[in-house]
Amino acid sequence: MKLLDPTHPFFTPKWRRVLTVVLPALWGGVEALNQSWGWAILFLGAAAYAAYELLIMYDRSIAEAQAKKAAADARREGDEE
Repeated sequence: MKLLDPTHPFFTPKWRRVLTVVLPALWGGVEALNQSWGWAILFLGAAAYAAYELLIMYDRSIAEAQAKKAAADARREGDEE
């Protein structure tokens, strides 16, 4: 189970993916300015994870999901015949 599912339709527009990365990063910056290092690390880590899943690996995740769906559809068509 993934914490973020990049194949969910909510993340189709790029601005939502970027906002999902930027907001925790900004809040991590606020926490760092307040010298709450534990919270800062937590939020910056969440932003880094979101950036990896939603910005860096997004195209690959979508391609893998489409390939799995195509394989399942082909298998289903083979079973019907």
